[in-house]
Amino acid sequence: MPGLGFKSVTAQFAEFAVSARLTSKMVDAARWAVVDGFAVILAGASSEVAVRVADGLVVDGQGIVPIYGSSRQTSPGLAALINAVAGHAYDLDDWEAAANTHPTVVLLPALLAVSHNRQVSGQQLLIAYAVGFELIARLGEAVTLDHYNRGFHSTATIGSIGCAAAVAKLLDLDVQTTANALSIAATQASGFTLQFGTNVKPLQAGFAARTGVESTLLAKAGITANTDIIENERGFAGLFGIAGRPMTNLGDPWGLIEHGIALKPWPTCSYAHRLMTAAIELRPKVIDRLHSIVSIEATLPDFHKQILPFDQPTKTEEALFSVPACIAKVLSDGDLNLEDLAAKFWEKPPVQKLIQLINVNKEPAKIANLNVDPEQPDRLRIVMEQDVIETTCAFPLGAPSNPISEAQLAKKFIDCSGLSRADFDRFLEWPICDNVSELFTTDVA
Repeated sequence: MPGLGFKSVTAQFAEFAVSARLTSKMVDAARWAVVDGFAVILAGASSEVAVRVADGLVVDGQGIVPIYGSSRQTSPGLAALINAVAGHAYDLDDWEAAANTHPTVVLLPALLAVSHNRQVSGQQLLIAYAVGFELIARLGEAVTLDHYNRGFHSTATIGSIGCAAAVAKLLDLDVQTTANALSIAATQASGFTLQFGTNVKPLQAGFAARTGVESTLLAKAGITANTDIIENERGFAGLFGIAGRPMTNLGDPWGLIEHGIALKPWPTCSYAHRLMTAAIELRPKVIDRLHSIVSIEATLPDFHKQILPFDQPTKTEEALFSVPACIAKVLSDGDLNLEDLAAKFWEKPPVQKLIQLINVNKEPAKIANLNVDPEQPDRLRIVMEQDVIETTCAFPLGAPSNPISEAQLAKKFIDCSGLSRADFDRFLEWPICDNVSELFTTDVA
């Protein structure tokens, strides 16, 4: 088995993770994402999928790590799993473009689970989060979007390995142990986009969080593994992506700063958000004459449409991945929120009428393996009885190039958590807190 002298990608990243230090720019890059991530965990804690997973796996009285939004406690691995499922239940959690993952929903539950009953400061949480994000972004760049386009759910696959890196950093493990943790996580990394529209989609995020925790604890206990597992042609990259590509730019610059994080304004797949943003733009021009709409043409890249297959959704999980339903809802009402999901918005007559008028067109991507191409914006064209109005959108609301405001984030936090604006302001100070377990507690739910 190759040792660390082999300088494999796994070993290189382990060395980077151990030596990584905080920079001032990390605070601004991660502060909002962590607060947003905790809010969506609380929002999803009572979701059907999170409750079913907890009921199926938790044995009461075994464990001390909180399941947020409830009075139950369990082991670190299961707590990470269930809290991640909650955070991903409504697809309202953040995303990043480099690896096409939802980073915070796997990193934060895992880090908070391991932090429980430890004196972990906000700064320690921050550098661990940044290390996990760095592996996710750089590994995503290395395997390219080909990994996702093959059908792998990168949040679950790449996220598992990134999560192990984050937890290893939090536990201050040495290089060899960190490399073993990454390798153990890589051998468990799995998840498929074919599961989108089902309960398994959020469950896969939960599996990634649990994998990150348990792989690291196993490595800490002395379990060893092959340390060229990531780049080997018979390892992660070779089987799941493109083997032999280097993992470059580790921390120079940090992925958090180079790529940024998109915070979602709506509980739907991010691939629908450019068209939803376009619909919001056109809404003032049509809201008083919706009855005059003849047809609506929505155009997006083919691989985006593949992830959004449900043109006639029949349940919540499908509505999250439905272009017609998402466009129709924001065109009709100007927003789409968690209450709308609970009310089965896609069944409401005004929305259903618009859904029937929407044609979704897909076109080949101009640049292969580019997740979101600003040079190929989504297009929305509304044909009225009297005229035609249309627009394009390259950067959806919430993306780093079109961010939501602090006021919008505060409203989302309050809506998701049931807490106050004062609580939001208090949580924003997490990077300077002395003990994250005292701030992120089940008592706030």
